[in-house]
Amino acid sequence: MTPRPARARATLRLAQIEAALLTRSILVLAGLVVSGILVWFSTYRGQPLWWNDAWVIGYGQTVISLTVLIAAQLATARVRRDGLAELYKSFPSSVGRRTLAHLIGVLGAALGCLVLIGAATSVFELRDAVGTPDLTVLTGGVVLVLAGGAIGVAIGTRFPHPLAGVLGAFVWFIPFSQSNRFNSAIVWLFPWVKPPQLSQLPGPLSGYPPALAHTVELAAIAALAGTVALAISADARRPRVALLGGAAAALAAIVVACAVQLQPIPTRDLDHLVGEAANTGSAQHCATPAATPASVRYCLYPGFGSRLSSLQGPVNAVLAQIPDQRTRTLTISQTSGLTLDDPTLTHGHSPQQVTAWTTQLANAPANLPSSSAIYVNLGTWPAQGQANVRFDLALATADWAVGLPTNVGARTSLQSNRCMPLEQARDAIAIWLTSQATHAKLTLLRNTTRSVSGYMPVQVDGVTVLAWVYPGQDATVVTLGTQTTAAGYLLATAMATLPTQRVAAVLAAGWDTWTSGLATGTQLAAALGITMPAVPTGLVGPGGRTITPQPGTVPSQPQCPT
Repeated sequence: MTPRPARARATLRLAQIEAALLTRSILVLAGLVVSGILVWFSTYRGQPLWWNDAWVIGYGQTVISLTVLIAAQLATARVRRDGLAELYKSFPSSVGRRTLAHLIGVLGAALGCLVLIGAATSVFELRDAVGTPDLTVLTGGVVLVLAGGAIGVAIGTRFPHPLAGVLGAFVWFIPFSQSNRFNSAIVWLFPWVKPPQLSQLPGPLSGYPPALAHTVELAAIAALAGTVALAISADARRPRVALLGGAAAALAAIVVACAVQLQPIPTRDLDHLVGEAANTGSAQHCATPAATPASVRYCLYPGFGSRLSSLQGPVNAVLAQIPDQRTRTLTISQTSGLTLDDPTLTHGHSPQQVTAWTTQLANAPANLPSSSAIYVNLGTWPAQGQANVRFDLALATADWAVGLPTNVGARTSLQSNRCMPLEQARDAIAIWLTSQATHAKLTLLRNTTRSVSGYMPVQVDGVTVLAWVYPGQDATVVTLGTQTTAAGYLLATAMATLPTQRVAAVLAAGWDTWTSGLATGTQLAAALGITMPAVPTGLVGPGGRTITPQPGTVPSQPQCPT
């Protein structure tokens, strides 16, 4: 009989070989690439927040978990599939030892996980991510992949056909693909899920999601699959019984982990979270940089201080152009899209408590009308800024500069809540200031998802008019209180063709008049020496035909007060 140390060394040597083969597997490498692409497209548009994006990294590793499962099943069933079982019986290593080597070899898949985690972490840090990575969450992603590999080994010990691994991967994928069907705490029972609310939290919320219990559940699933695999391939009855006992212990650990995940978030933690989202004045740090062209107060949550420069750029570029430097204060503040209609967040709490929290959020400053405050969504303002988002912030600043509302007083800046500055010169002025500040070519800023022309019909006081819908307007990154009009856009486009000094001189000579709300676009065009552009009477359809909507078939919006 081979001595036990020699058998152990042989098993470890086999495990090294299987780990190397698994690492070089084209399936695993393809899964790594797809996982990286998934993580990138899930995070590149928004502000990197570690309490959100650490879960995105783990969720992206579901692809690696699936491919590792298939690769592990193919490797484990290799002997039986190739008809070499009789030959391998003559080897010094038994079937059980080889199965153990396959299970240890699954650790080779962790290398791909570490590569993905390292690459994603580097990218997030280069983009100045807020917060610090949670090692428990990142470890859970690795354990997710190892659990997939252990399941693949268990399937391979019993079913050698290649499609068995594919079928197993499909079953393993079902929880991830169906998790959106469960709007309750039951989603925590699945191997991995990332709730959408994470990107709206001002900071990490302890126990949400239950990362440690998630990791324990995944580790117990891996242990259960491993013990089942060893029990199937065991040569004697005694070790098989012991292994089945280990499987029972792993199953019990899964049950306990699931029970822990179903525990509600403590009331004090939710109280603190709602307070941060609602009472922004006390939860945020406010500063008024001395180098601004006008008095601008920036209020950011702790940890978001590095966002200040990206906010200042579009704001200062607009304010540097306005001739009116009288003492007025503009507030740029962060806001959270946190909602409490998500049972994964509020399960276990009474309806009365949830109602009280909802009322508190409804009274947040961001939900009140304002002409002196602009609110930026904390989870979507990008580190480097995107063209559409910068245009949004600059336009909101220009609206403030010309006296238009900057906030409609709703949870989100919904289209139907914004007022329309019909026949007001300040609408075109705001758009022109924005185009100058962002160097945007207005002729190219047409959101053709609305229509070929980029316009949308709206009813104001019973009259159908056209609104200008630019790319990015429907995003909830920056709150807007005013809906740009087609007339304002066309006049601003004509103004952009004139020398900047000429337009600036006309505006400076009568700034109070032009921004009063009483001056019309026609009057401004005449002062500039140009003709007021003709405004379309309807939408231009795909065939080039003009479509005039019937009254009552389009949304209604209020007129901006003068």
